[in-house]
Amino acid sequence: MKITNSINKYALFIAALSFILGTILLIAYLVSQSNSLISVGLIYVTIALALNTISFISVFANTLIHLKHYKENLVTLVLIILNIPITLGYITIVENHFF
Repeated sequence: MKITNSINKYALFIAALSFILGTILLIAYLVSQSNSLISVGLIYVTIALALNTISFISVFANTLIHLKHYKENLVTLVLIILNIPITLGYITIVENHFF
């Protein structure tokens, strides 16, 4: 599917960047076991939550305004929402020190 709407492109970029940076932080923590990375991770999650929430609201509003592009908007919304269980999983891994 080709993403044509600029709001969706921006939202997907934010979602992908959030995923990539979160994964890098998790791997860095698992390798180093540095407690300072937990603080960095919590700040990161807060910032990512704010940016993804703004993106989600923007895409949702765009979906209501431009109904003819609903498929593209719904795919974007689902991909943004997928970051939630991934983040919760990462937090669970850090809390329980799996691996």
